[in-house]
Amino acid sequence: MVARLVDLTHGFYDGMPSYPADWFPKFVSERSMTPETDPYGTERTFSYLHVFPHNGTHMEYRLHFYPGTEGIDEVPLETLIGRACVADLSYKGELDPVTGEDLEKTLRPVWQPGDRLLVRTDYLRHNWGRPDYWDRPPYLTPSAAEWAIDNGASLFGLDCLTERPGDAASPVHHALLAAGIPLLEYVTNMHELTQQVVRLFALPTKVAGAEAAPARVIALEETDD
Repeated sequence: MVARLVDLTHGFYDGMPSYPADWFPKFVSERSMTPETDPYGTERTFSYLHVFPHNGTHMEYRLHFYPGTEGIDEVPLETLIGRACVADLSYKGELDPVTGEDLEKTLRPVWQPGDRLLVRTDYLRHNWGRPDYWDRPPYLTPSAAEWAIDNGASLFGLDCLTERPGDAASPVHHALLAAGIPLLEYVTNMHELTQQVVRLFALPTKVAGAEAAPARVIALEETDD
C-alpha cells in the first residue's frame, strides 16, 4: 500500500487578496529579527505574523456565530482526522447554488455517517485574485447544510463561498455551527485528488478564545501501486 499526500491548503502570503470590507484585515508579515540584526550573531530569523484567519484556509467553530460557546481550540480531536468524501461539483458555474440534492446525488454511494464532507467546485482555483471574486462564486444553500446535518457529517469543507453573496443572514453558518459541525473554508487543490474517499487531516492552530484559526489541510490517498 502506497500513501499519496495532497496539500489542500490555500496558504497565507503578503499582498494576498482579502474580502473587500473595512472591517476585514489583510494578512501581513514582518521580520522582527533578521540575520543582520541578530544580537547574538547566529543569523536567526524571527517573523511577526498579523493573521486574520479568514483570509486563507481556516476552520471556524461555534463561537463564530454563537457568543459564549466553544472556540476553535475546543473542536473535538476526532473531528480533525479521518474519512472524508469529496462531492465533485466542479461543473458548477458562477452564482450556482450547491444544494442538498447535489450532495445526495454525488455522495450517497460512498457516504457513511460521521464522514467529513468536502465540496469541490474549483472556483477558488480558477478565480482567486479576481476583483469580483466574492461577488460571483457558487455557494451553499440551507438545504446543503441540512443534508450534512441529517447525514451526520462531522466537518464541512468547501472551495466556494459558504453563503450566497450578499446574504447577511448567513443561514448556512448558523445551521452548521449550531449543529456543532466545523466549517473549513478556502480549501483548494481538490482537482489533484484521484479518489472520492480520502483520509483528511485538517489541523487548526490551537488558539484559546478564538472563533477560527488557520489550518493546514492534507488529504491522504492509499493505492496499491
